Amino acid sequence: MTKQVLVLMILLCVAPVCLVAQKADVAFVAGASFTSDSNVRVVCTTSPCFIPVDGLPALHSDHRVFLEGTFGVRLFDAKLASVHLELPIAGIPSQALRFGGSSPFDHLSSLYVTPAIKVKFLPSATFSPWGSVGGGVAHFSPDSAASTNKGALQFGGGVDIKTNIPLLGFRAELRDFLTGDPHFAPISTFPLTGESGLHRHNVLLGGGIVLRF
Repeated sequence: MTKQVLVLMILLCVAPVCLVAQKADVAFVAGASFTSDSNVRVVCTTSPCFIPVDGLPALHSDHRVFLEGTFGVRLFDAKLASVHLELPIAGIPSQALRFGGSSPFDHLSSLYVTPAIKVKFLPSATFSPWGSVGGGVAHFSPDSAASTNKGALQFGGGVDIKTNIPLLGFRAELRDFLTGDPHFAPISTFPLTGESGLHRHNVLLGGGIVLRF
């Protein structure tokens, strides 16, 4: 429920800006996600504590399809390049979590909301490459543990492709949402904890359509 309320609030705030700006676009993108492995350890809360002598293998998040909607408003156009304010909202549903080749012990859903500045090159051309940098929040929801909010950095790039159809274009992009580790479900009665700091790469590679206003 929290994720739906957050997305609705963002849509209500951004939509009026897009309508007034008249130089705005909305992109809908889908593709594949690639998440870096996490080094986790067992936290003992009981005695005796039975921890694997060699430690735990890296925790792997399976690849999943991601969905993303991005709102963009042009702030400045210098012909050779333009500057845009954008709001990418991306989600990865139900990634399986596993140690090595073992069976999944939990599933994790992720939502990323990261306002950003985008610089587009040759904005009037048929093919317009761009780069984006921003930051915001990541919301992680495991099936078997409490939800976690983490800070997120977003950086990426892509290309927008114009068509002969009014208002319609296409987009190919690659984004990385860099976050900390969420709370992972426990193994038996032993909780798991990840590393501190921004080190978890959530790379999204995909394409979709762009509607220009």
